[in-house]
Amino acid sequence: MGDRVLAGATKERRVKVKSTQTTSFLWEGENVFSTPSMIAEMEETCRLLLKEQFIPESENDSVGTIVNVKHLAATPVGAEILLRAKIVDVNDRRITFEVEASDKIDKIGEGIHERVIINIPKFRAKFNEKLRRLSN
Repeated sequence: MGDRVLAGATKERRVKVKSTQTTSFLWEGENVFSTPSMIAEMEETCRLLLKEQFIPESENDSVGTIVNVKHLAATPVGAEILLRAKIVDVNDRRITFEVEASDKIDKIGEGIHERVIINIPKFRAKFNEKLRRLSN
């Protein structure tokens, strides 16, 4: 599966910051784009790169395994974010990406993200077995 994934492949994606993606502790009302939300958008950009360019089969997808990201600047609700992902290493089913997020003024985040390509039925069977064992 990973043998057809190519280092150097890229994807860009634009999203608008929603009020559900903000912190809630800084001050009353809408706050700033949260770090977990930024990371989730970075992960989804990487996932979509793989699904659209390399693993279109419905029974295959990818899951995140490593995130090492810096959140560099605050971004308000309603701002448009440009997300970029680039494959920098392919090791069988393990794919490493450089990720970056920017608004119109600043680079707001950057880092490394790793995903592993999975077969969903096999992954689910293994997960269900774990559920069974945990409930005993």
